[in-house]
Amino acid sequence: MTNNHEAAEKSRDNYALDDTLAGRITQAAAQGIVTSYPDWIKSTKGLITAYVLSTIGFGALVAYTNAQAEEDGDEPRSPQEFADKGLKLWAILAAVLILVGLALWADVAVSRKVVSFLRKRGVKRPWTLLGAIGAAATFIISELEARDIEKLAS
Repeated sequence: MTNNHEAAEKSRDNYALDDTLAGRITQAAAQGIVTSYPDWIKSTKGLITAYVLSTIGFGALVAYTNAQAEEDGDEPRSPQEFADKGLKLWAILAAVLILVGLALWADVAVSRKVVSFLRKRGVKRPWTLLGAIGAAATFIISELEARDIEKLAS
């Protein structure tokens, strides 16, 4: 039983929104709502404003939930520990930013093609449909992961 508990601790996702059912629902709802914006907000400035405000609001929610006391041994590593291992923090940050940028670009490109396909098939609100599908997938995946972690812990 100790080995299962240790395995669960090692594989635990410390992302606080995944720790509770309410957090998983919030995460899925936010993903679905933000994805549906292009169907409901026609102004480019309004769309950009909605994305920025959603990012700030959801970021604040994540910051708040992550500010809760952590268990012993879960302290984040300091940048000095990265430097001690020969890794340059700026190089890691640059690589992460490039990968995130490429992932976002690919996501937008694929989403636009799917939306175009759905519009040709007569779907009136394709972004909303994608948001609903994405929200359901987000919730299902995070719920299955939480159940798996709980099973390993017991």
